[in-house]
Amino acid sequence: MGDILATLTSAMSLLRRCRANAALTIQLFSQLFHFVNMWLFNQLVLQPGLGLCTRRWGIRLGRRLSRIEAWAEKQGLELAADCHLARILQTSLLLQSQKQSLQDISTISAHCFKLNSLQLHAILQQYSPEPGESPVPPEVLNELVNVARKTTDDAVRQEGHEVRLEEDHDLNLPFLLPEDGYSSDIIRGIPTGLPEFVEPMARSGMCRLLVNNASNGDWNIHLVEAPSANNSFGWDGNTPQRAAAAAPATPSTPMDKPEIMTITLNKQNSGMGLSIVAARVSRWAVAGQD
Repeated sequence: MGDILATLTSAMSLLRRCRANAALTIQLFSQLFHFVNMWLFNQLVLQPGLGLCTRRWGIRLGRRLSRIEAWAEKQGLELAADCHLARILQTSLLLQSQKQSLQDISTISAHCFKLNSLQLHAILQQYSPEPGESPVPPEVLNELVNVARKTTDDAVRQEGHEVRLEEDHDLNLPFLLPEDGYSSDIIRGIPTGLPEFVEPMARSGMCRLLVNNASNGDWNIHLVEAPSANNSFGWDGNTPQRAAAAAPATPSTPMDKPEIMTITLNKQNSGMGLSIVAARVSRWAVAGQD
């Protein structure tokens, strides 16, 4: 259990050190929680020889999963953990609960609503009672399976999925790129540690770090919502035509080159009477940013 928590902590530390987007972080840990859920559940229902369908193992499983839940809560990931660990958590509750009379059916159905009829049947059929505990009565097993068939199974089919015994290896959710919340939206100026990071490359002649003291420190000033040569879609997911139609009219000059303007001055005397000034292109708020 310590190795799992250490892996989760290491992954979170890396994402925070790299200033990963919060929405991306939640999606990445949703994948990790789903893998934990999938692997544990499939081991339990597909490997009856391991003898995991007992009340004792239900208690152990619940205790160990509670440590993952506590870790997720400290990291702000409690919703992702509750959602993607739900099936194995409810399995541990099923193994620990009373399953001897028809009065227990409503309690089990209320707390184990994520388990479909095939999964409930496999777990209860493989259940090994503890010393002094009676086996699960057939009428209780059949009634629990019938309730799950009318509720959970119907919900699964309405979502367009197949009712299966094992958990799918893949989390069937689209991976979404957030529109905002990136580090470039919030940082200003030169982040702490950037000069030290660049310094070895600057010594070798690979690059130079130049500080523009006239800049307002905005890292997004040159980011525009326009399709690039390597991307046939705009940042908003529209086609290039739609992105162009939605965007305000801008000069056709490439954004990485200054706009060239020809100015003719008529010299009358020996001197021009001019001094060097900071020119500013109309589309930039800060002088000299081109």
